[in-house]
Amino acid sequence: MSTTSSSSSSSSSTALDKSSNEDLVLEKQINLKNQNIEEQPKKQEHSAKEQNTKKDYQSPYDNKSLAWLDKYFEISQRDSSFTKEILGGIAMFLASLYILSVQSSALKSGGTPESGTRQSTALLSGLGTITMGIVSGIPLMVSTGMGENYFYSTTIIAKHNYSWQTAGSLVFIQGILIVLISWRFLRLKFLSAIPPMFRIGIAFGISLLIGTLGIKSMINNPVTSEPELHFRLLLAVLCLVFIASFAIREKIYVFILAPFVTAIVSQIIRAASGDFEMAEWDLSGLGSTAFKINFDWKVSALWLIPVMTINQLFDAVCTILTVIQFAYLDKIKFDEKKFLNLISQSKTSKLQRVIIVTGIWSSISGLFCNSQIVPFIESIVAGTVGARAGFSSVITGLCFLLSIFLYPIISLIPNESTAPLMVYTTAIVIKMITHVDFSDLNSIIPIVVSTITIPLMSSILMGIALGYAVLILLWLVAPDKKYKEITYPMVIVFILSVVGVVFELLE
Repeated sequence: MSTTSSSSSSSSSTALDKSSNEDLVLEKQINLKNQNIEEQPKKQEHSAKEQNTKKDYQSPYDNKSLAWLDKYFEISQRDSSFTKEILGGIAMFLASLYILSVQSSALKSGGTPESGTRQSTALLSGLGTITMGIVSGIPLMVSTGMGENYFYSTTIIAKHNYSWQTAGSLVFIQGILIVLISWRFLRLKFLSAIPPMFRIGIAFGISLLIGTLGIKSMINNPVTSEPELHFRLLLAVLCLVFIASFAIREKIYVFILAPFVTAIVSQIIRAASGDFEMAEWDLSGLGSTAFKINFDWKVSALWLIPVMTINQLFDAVCTILTVIQFAYLDKIKFDEKKFLNLISQSKTSKLQRVIIVTGIWSSISGLFCNSQIVPFIESIVAGTVGARAGFSSVITGLCFLLSIFLYPIISLIPNESTAPLMVYTTAIVIKMITHVDFSDLNSIIPIVVSTITIPLMSSILMGIALGYAVLILLWLVAPDKKYKEITYPMVIVFILSVVGVVFELLE
């Protein structure tokens, strides 16, 4: 009897234990379900709020077309207006107008037809910038990049003896590679690989490069690159003073008025001295370069494409982050959480959209036997005027498309009219350096390295890569165990930086 009772008691206890365990498991499952049920409405509410804010937003414009544009580009929601967007778009066009003449002369040395390069550059800049404004919603202009164009002509064509048709095919393949990388691997978490303070330093260095190019174009002959200290410099200085004095009074129309007045005065002086010259009308250039590519590659192409990819990624990512920071400076004030929320309002972040669009148009640029397409740091000019939305990019793109047909008139806008915009932009961006923690040498030294290298070597890739490599090495030896903050995306960017520095030095 005792054994029977004991066995029954033990079996009952095991049954109780099983039932209690089952109850615990059920309780955990119920709690998890309740948590999911509670979290799902929150996520749905959050996403619904984002959608409803855009749907329920009442535009201040009565006209249906203007109201639709205002809602789509979120113009008034971003404290902007159509006036600011239009003026910002035109100013962005004027600040980057130099690329039409510079690009054609840079690729001319490699044998590419000059008129075809100029017209394809205007076409690619126009359509690419319009696409960028519509897709990303950021006041950002894209065109054939400075640095990328000389790599195209001097390294690919001259050094490796490729024809300009074969060089175009390399750009075509490289653009596709950029799209694949950004679509699959370039996620928001990789933004953590570039610390906020270093982003500010990069912006500072790039702005100095812009200012340096602006000053050079003020005092140098655009053909011989020799100093010409005469009326051109005087007009440029007066234009800069004109812009600064009226901008302080918040008269944003000065960014358009000053360059055009300066251009008129300059051409009057040139005509009086017998130096007036107008470009010829020529609309047949596109046929000389469009779809002329061939795939006559050599073994060297296997490393040229990765080098081009690293260069474009570094240039594009850091330029984008700089423009976003500056365009929304009054809102985010370098608050990292707000900054990340700003550029990740959907599954595909704004950063990804920009890189994907850049890659697509780089590939199309290759079909026209032209160099890579990159975002332009001169886009900051639009933010200076007050533009905050992608509508300004649409205006800039339309200006570039018009320049194809009106180039003889557009060519009458000289460097002394557009260079002051570049110098003024530098002055505005320099204010960003006040957000840097000057007590932290781990932040200061990499910024100094990038800031000096970018304008000194005229290479954004070299400045960013060298500064970032120094940043990681300093974190590794820092006494406060800074190395613990190094993440695997930072390691990947560090490796790319070292590779970029090595290839830049070899070339």
